Amino acid sequence: MLIPLLIIGVAGSGIGGFIAHVFISDEIADSIGWEADSPFQLEVGFANLAIGLLGAIAAERRDGFREATVIAATVFAVGATFVHVHDILETGNLAPGNTVQNVPNLLRPALLIFFLRHSRRAGLPSGDGRAFDAWRAPIIRASVVGVIIVSTAFAIGFATDQSALLSGFATLMAAAGFGVSLHVSRRLASSE
Repeated sequence: MLIPLLIIGVAGSGIGGFIAHVFISDEIADSIGWEADSPFQLEVGFANLAIGLLGAIAAERRDGFREATVIAATVFAVGATFVHVHDILETGNLAPGNTVQNVPNLLRPALLIFFLRHSRRAGLPSGDGRAFDAWRAPIIRASVVGVIIVSTAFAIGFATDQSALLSGFATLMAAAGFGVSLHVSRRLASSE
């Protein structure tokens, strides 16, 4: 469960947050109940991108990179929740973007820490894990491509009030992208 959570919950959320805060920042500000045209949107967007990239890389790594990624994602999510809750208490701002995302912002780090802890306790599969990693790596890379497609479409759909339609279409495109990416990754791996 740790790897899908890193791919979907950290990489997808981070990359989707980057797209939303950078390219549709006014709509996102409106959904949070905050003023538009804030340069902080750009900063938050790039912070989201950094965490999203960490999540994508951490899905393949076992050398302490996952711990660092979980720490970064946890600090960012808990900090964002603190800011939103403070705004709710100070201003009474109950806009969906200021309230709803606080649940996954707290649930995701709790699950990341739980699954990371249990994956460390379980250790590597028998042997050194290289055969398993060789089988798993193309799937992870293909999954990241699919998550990027879906999170991008969702962010655009959110801004245009078409999130269900675009997310559904993106899911189909992501499935195709997953298949192509998996095929290419496996072909490249077999030629090495």
